[in-house]
Amino acid sequence: MNPEDLFGPKIIYRRLLGLGIFSVVVLLLPLVFQHDYHLELLFLCHYYVILACSWDLLTGFTGNVNFGHAFFIGGAGFTGALLNIHLGWTYWLTIPIGGLVAAFCGLVVGSFTLRLKGPYFAAVTFCFATLLYKWIMIRFDIFGGEEGLPGIDWLMETALGNYYFSGIFMLAVVFFLYFFSKSPFGLILRSIGENETTSEGSGINTTFYKIVAFVISACIAGMAGAMYGHAQMHVGPEMAHDSLSILVLMMAVVGGMGSIIGPIIGAYLLTLANESLRFMGEFRLLIYSSAVVLIVLFAPKGLLDIITRGLHRVSGQQRS
Repeated sequence: MNPEDLFGPKIIYRRLLGLGIFSVVVLLLPLVFQHDYHLELLFLCHYYVILACSWDLLTGFTGNVNFGHAFFIGGAGFTGALLNIHLGWTYWLTIPIGGLVAAFCGLVVGSFTLRLKGPYFAAVTFCFATLLYKWIMIRFDIFGGEEGLPGIDWLMETALGNYYFSGIFMLAVVFFLYFFSKSPFGLILRSIGENETTSEGSGINTTFYKIVAFVISACIAGMAGAMYGHAQMHVGPEMAHDSLSILVLMMAVVGGMGSIIGPIIGAYLLTLANESLRFMGEFRLLIYSSAVVLIVLFAPKGLLDIITRGLHRVSGQQRS
């Protein structure tokens, strides 16, 4: 792959311009969609963008597939809920503490598993998420079992407040991860994904870089999970279910892994598509899954790759 396609000034300029336009749209969208239903749906889009982008930092760049993202989302969500319910801590404390707890878990899990080669890391992360889910169901006296934990203090008093809180949080995460991915650290992560053996041979401590990426990924996902709990005023076992991990994976794959921008596209598209197909009833899952399969088959590099190639062709035609 030509380095200009990843780090060239033209592509970076285009994507920064796109991020700038995206930020303006996010901030002004409530002027168009003012109904609480639409604002809550867009809040979900923000939430999934954060999860998909944080997942992409590790898997999209290093190739280490994380099947247990829900472990950090659910763990931080329940941590924040317990701190709020029993100690009365506000979201200004529970959200960052949830992120720190998730980061610590990422450090522990990553230190033991990211040294492994092959599919072992994916299997271990999947097991951690499954164990947390089972523990939540078994210890219903602490976590509420299937009912979860209701009665959490709200994030904001209105749907509009939730929208702007999540939107600003999402934009901060996206800009941070984008510039981080373009830093020398991000370049090393990409080199690990391209050929880890060669990276090790050049003197790079690949395990260290993967652990740091895993910790950052887990921390951001944990903060999002704690935020979601306050916004819904409830946390349940579904936040630690493996289906959430798979959904986040699908969003990143559909949008385009290893780009940070691609998962934004995938998160918005799949969230809005899932909601728009509700009228199909029992056929919704069939149509939704079929559409995802077709995208993966005909656009294996994600929708961002198709959009980027289209822009290249348009700009080439304009020059000619």
